[in-house]
Amino acid sequence: MSTQSLPLVATPVITKKPQNPTAKFVIGAGVCWSYELALGHFFEFIKVMKQTQGHKSYLELGREITKAKGIVGVWDGFFPWGTVQALAKGSVFSWGQAFARVQMVPFVKQGYLGDRTAEVISGGFGGGVQGIFLSPTLLLKTRVMTDPVFRNKMTGWETCKKSGQVGMNVIRNEGIAALMKGSIVFSLKRVADWSTRYFFCVVTEDALFKRNNPTKKLTVYEELSASLIGGTLSCLVTLPVDVMVAQIQQASKAGANVGIISTFKEEYAKGGLKRIAGFSMAGFVPRCLHCAFTTMVMKTGCSVVYDWYEKYSEDN
Repeated sequence: MSTQSLPLVATPVITKKPQNPTAKFVIGAGVCWSYELALGHFFEFIKVMKQTQGHKSYLELGREITKAKGIVGVWDGFFPWGTVQALAKGSVFSWGQAFARVQMVPFVKQGYLGDRTAEVISGGFGGGVQGIFLSPTLLLKTRVMTDPVFRNKMTGWETCKKSGQVGMNVIRNEGIAALMKGSIVFSLKRVADWSTRYFFCVVTEDALFKRNNPTKKLTVYEELSASLIGGTLSCLVTLPVDVMVAQIQQASKAGANVGIISTFKEEYAKGGLKRIAGFSMAGFVPRCLHCAFTTMVMKTGCSVVYDWYEKYSEDN
């Protein structure tokens, strides 16, 4: 009597050790704030300006930002709202991503979920958590960046003080619900942003560096390169939604009920499909740079710092 052997099931591969969500929360806050202060806020500033004043060149926008205050004008909106946003978005995203990754480990081990799929899902989950917490601070920061009042000459303290008053003015004039203006679009955008960033990072890692070796450990340089490429490709997919958020939350639309369909109808009436295409791609260059470097910093940079922290903890 012949016995038929059962087919062998390959042991699922877990390429990275799950990270502690609490430690990642703290690390994400510090790394994100440092990046936004040094580079990210400027990219986002010039991007929002281009998306809301598309008729002006990048050079004109740069001059407008620095005309009255010099280089200090680059940080308009960073204190306090940009700082609050940077600390919040870095911490809650890193926590959400690490938390989701830990929860999916049993499913990966049992073979219900691929490790790379779990990586992408964790990125999208982190983005969703980030979107829920960040919409009010993004609105307030966008109001400061798009309000002509802040282009006038004033000290850093005056700018910070007036920026702080923006929140109270929004609540007083438009109601507290106005702080969540564009929040649904923004939350969906965050899920799309980080899902596609992680997806393209994973695809790039597999295509360029891992090839047919799924267990290969990538170098930091290879991971950084994959993150830059993945962030750039993600930008191409999500830019129209990014423009929509900026349009809804800009200062000139304060108090107005701005919807997605009405905005696209308005742009179509101004110039048809060509106008919509131009509208959707506004701010492409700074958006691409911001998206690529943010992906590199938050996906790979935070993990590098986490590894340093873990090594330090083990040594002590």
